[in-house]
This record gives sequence, C-alpha cells and structure tokens, in this order.
Amino acid sequence: MSDSKSDLKPIAPRPIDGPAAAKVIDFRRYRLARLINDASVQQGELARMMRASADERTQLAQALQGAQRHLATIADSYSHLLTRLAREKDFRTACQEAAELDDLEEMIRRRDALANELLDIRRTARPGGPCLSLTVGCDRPG
Repeated sequence: MSDSKSDLKPIAPRPIDGPAAAKVIDFRRYRLARLINDASVQQGELARMMRASADERTQLAQALQGAQRHLATIADSYSHLLTRLAREKDFRTACQEAAELDDLEEMIRRRDALANELLDIRRTARPGGPCLSLTVGCDRPG
C-alpha cells in the first residue's frame, strides 16, 4: 500500500471561472492547523487543571493550618489540665494529712489554708473553658 506519507499531493489552486469557483486546500497545512488547534485546546485544559490543583493545594494548606492550631489548643488544654490535676491531688493529700492530726487548731488552720488554695486553683481556670475540677462543688458548669 502506501507508506506513512500521504498519497495526496498539494495542488496549486486553479482559477475557475464563474460563480462555482472553489478553493483547493493544502492538506498538510490543514493538518498542521488542526494539530496547532488541538495543542491549544490541550494547553488550555492543562492550564485549567493546574489552576484547580493550585486551588486544592491552597485549601489543603489552610486545612492543615487549622488542624495545627486545633492540636496546639488541645495540647495547651491538656497541659493546663495536668497542672490542675497535680495541684488538686496535692490539695487532697494535704487534706488527708490535716485530718490525721490530733491538734484541732492545726487542722482548722490547714483546712482554711487549703480552702484558699482550692479557690486559687479554681480562679486560675481559663475564662470560657470547661470546669476541669475533679473536686465536688465546682461552681462553673462544665
């Protein structure tokens, strides 16, 4: 049959007299024009996909930053909770020690000091945060 080259050869336009004048098309130029047009369409599609990918990466970066802030808040809350738990454990231990004393005045003095410390612990709670106290009588809803 034929090889990879087309059997069609360009034809020089021939002048045709009359209203039925037709233009003869050079197929190589037509194919080149089609290839250029197809490449242009593909380039436009690639540009659209790249813009969409950049938008997705921006949204992902924003989501990751939000998650990072959320995790930092959780870590801060956890640290705060651990500190308060340690202070309240110390408070309970001191209450038990005071209860074991035989001296009533010393027990009352320690009880008052410990009650003031408990109030300080509750006052240091962050405003708007949940009540993290494990002791009975927390005055904030949690």
